[in-house]
Amino acid sequence: MTAKERTGMRDIKFSNWIREKLPDSNTGYSVSDLDFMLWNWKTKKVMLLEIKCRMVEPKPNQYIMIKNIHNWIKKGIDQEWTYLGFNLVMFEGDTFDNGKVYLNRNEISEKNLIQFLSF
Repeated sequence: MTAKERTGMRDIKFSNWIREKLPDSNTGYSVSDLDFMLWNWKTKKVMLLEIKCRMVEPKPNQYIMIKNIHNWIKKGIDQEWTYLGFNLVMFEGDTFDNGKVYLNRNEISEKNLIQFLSF
């Protein structure tokens, strides 16, 4: 079985099914979720977003795959689309109300994050 669900904040039935039924991580098989895909179909801009609470860093395997996906999209995105990157939002707590927030490891205000993510 791969690692157990850690957040406790989402419906984990399918997550549990994946972890019970698919290959074990010692086979090299890994499972990770992508938190958000943001896009504007009018301006043809797209961004990927990973969210971490309590300043948890992406696990090494997840970080490697994030880098790979980022590079693959940059190399192969359709010419009429603009790829705005794979961005990391880290909360000291879990909201703007209980700690600082960081975008790609730089502190950011809620207002500025809204502006950045609204591209």
